[in-house]
Amino acid sequence: MKNPENNILENFADSDVLKISKICKSVDRERHRMTAFVRFEKMQDGVFFSKIDPDFNVLPLIRKHFKDRYQDQKWMIYDLRRNYGLLYDLDDCEFFYPDEKIDLNHYQQKFHDEEKSYQVLWQRYFTKTNIVERKNMKLHIQHVPKRYWKYLTEKW
Repeated sequence: MKNPENNILENFADSDVLKISKICKSVDRERHRMTAFVRFEKMQDGVFFSKIDPDFNVLPLIRKHFKDRYQDQKWMIYDLRRNYGLLYDLDDCEFFYPDEKIDLNHYQQKFHDEEKSYQVLWQRYFTKTNIVERKNMKLHIQHVPKRYWKYLTEKW
């Protein structure tokens, strides 16, 4: 406050500023990964559903990205850890908060008839375009961390 021309957020020698900076960087990295690693599955009612489990509460941060990108279809993104989600119905993109935790053990029974076929096609494509001689698992894990694999169709 004494020196308004100096930006305190650029003083990384201050331990509190450094900690805030690291948290901001981690949250932004998580937000970016969610925009890249979200995989939708078509349900019987025509809604495209995705489940995520981010370390940080990034759902409000990715809302605009998905609303702008998938504005021609109904979709839902559900945060498993925080028990809430986003629902887009072609008009509004709203948060929803279910009274009880959603049971996802048998949700695959509610897939659209074509969904399993598309998943098989996507897995085949991923396998066939892979060049075994150029496989670099260390680099692959660096770009696609293992904790996201359980939500990626191509990794099943």
